Amino acid sequence: MKDMVQEIQTIPRFSTAERDRRWGIARQIMDEQDLEGLVVFGSREGAFPAPFTMDTYFTNDRPGALVVFPRQGAPRVLAFALAANDHMQALDRGEDVWIQPEHFYAGAPNGQLLALLMQELGLGQKRIGVIGLDSYPPFYFGGAIPYTMWKAVLDTFPKATFVPVGNRFFELTVARSDEELAVLRWSANVGEAMAIALRDAVRPGVHEGQLYSAAIAACSAQVGFTAELLLQSGKDFISFGPPGWTYRPQAPRVIEDGDVIAGELFSSLGLLETQHQITVAVGKVHADYERAAETARASYEAGLAAARPGVTFGEVVDAMQAPLKQAGGFNVHPFLHSINPFGLVCGFVEGFNQLDGAERYPLAAEVPTMGADFVLQPGMTFAFEPSCMFGRRYANLGGTVVISDTGAIELNKVTTQMMRA
Repeated sequence: MKDMVQEIQTIPRFSTAERDRRWGIARQIMDEQDLEGLVVFGSREGAFPAPFTMDTYFTNDRPGALVVFPRQGAPRVLAFALAANDHMQALDRGEDVWIQPEHFYAGAPNGQLLALLMQELGLGQKRIGVIGLDSYPPFYFGGAIPYTMWKAVLDTFPKATFVPVGNRFFELTVARSDEELAVLRWSANVGEAMAIALRDAVRPGVHEGQLYSAAIAACSAQVGFTAELLLQSGKDFISFGPPGWTYRPQAPRVIEDGDVIAGELFSSLGLLETQHQITVAVGKVHADYERAAETARASYEAGLAAARPGVTFGEVVDAMQAPLKQAGGFNVHPFLHSINPFGLVCGFVEGFNQLDGAERYPLAAEVPTMGADFVLQPGMTFAFEPSCMFGRRYANLGGTVVISDTGAIELNKVTTQMMRA
C-alpha cells in the first residue's frame, strides 16, 4: 500500500504559471479582435467521446460551466450549484483551485443567468467573443452551445456583436505545454494498462461485458478516467462503436475461438485525453483480419514518418491512406484526428457505401477531411487510428502521438500492433 501511495503522489499537477499562460490566451484573443469580453461554453461532465470542455481549460475545475472573461480582471464562472460544494471542499483541502469563491456563481448554467452575469460585468454593448459557436468536429459539427441558452443571450443583448472565436482558440491551444504533455504521458500509461487488462481477460466463453469491465477497472486502478469504450467482437462485423448492450437492452456477445475483438479505449487525467485502438485475435482468425492488420500497421508507420513540424495535416492524411488504397481496402473511421483539442479530422465514411445493403440508406454522405491545410507544430497531439476493412472484416490499431521538434513521438506501443489472446 505504501508503494501505491508514493506512486500516486507523482501524478503531475498544473502550476499557477500554467493558469496564467492559459488566461493569457484569453487576453490575447480579446486583444486581437477588439473584444470587450469572452464567453466560454462547457459541456456537461461525462459528455464523451470528444467532450467540449473549453471551460475547464480556464478553470481547472469540474466541467459543465460557463466562463466569462471581462476585459479587465479575473474570469467569472457560472456552474451547477453542486459544483460550488466541490469548489469549497477543494479549497479546504488545499487543492489547486484557480477561481476564487467571489468569482464563482452557483446556480443553473442557463441563458438567463449567463445574461445576468454579463450585465453585472457591464458586457453586451459591443463585441463579445464566444467559444462554443464554431463547428467542432468530429461530434459538434453545428457548434456546442444549446439553442435555447444562446437565444436568451441574443434576446437580452440585441445591440451586441457576438464573434465566434473557437477556431482562433484552437490555433492558440493546439500546441500543448510541457506541463500538459506530462499529464498526457500519465494518461497514455493508463491506456496501456487498460489495453493489457482487456487482452488478458480475453478467452472463449467470457462475454463482452467482462472485457469492458477489465479495461474500466484498470483505468480506475491506475488513476485515470474513461466514460465509455468502443468494443465489437465476432468473426465478421462492420460496426465501430460502443457495444449494442450499452444503448439497447440485449445480452452481450460471448467470445468464441476464432473471434476478433476491435474497438477503442479512452483514458484521461484532468480531461487531457489519450486514445488507444485495439484489435485482439482470439486463436486462429480469418486471413482477411491478418491482412487488414498488416495494412493498418503500414498506414500507421507511414503516418509516423510523415508527421513532423512544417507539413500539413492533409499531407499526413495522404501518407496514411496510401497503403490502404494500394491494398484495396477501405477505412471504417478516420485515420487520424487531433485531440486536446479536437478539430482536425481525416475524411471517412466512403467505405460505408461499399457495403452490401448500403443502398437501403437514403443518405450516406462522406465526411471530408477537415483542416487539411493546417500546418503541424511541436506540442500537437493526435490519435493515430488507421483501420482497414476487407469485406466485413476489419482491423484497427494505433494510439496517441505527439509532434516534437523533429518528428512524431509515440506515447504508447501496446495497441500499435494486433494483439493476440
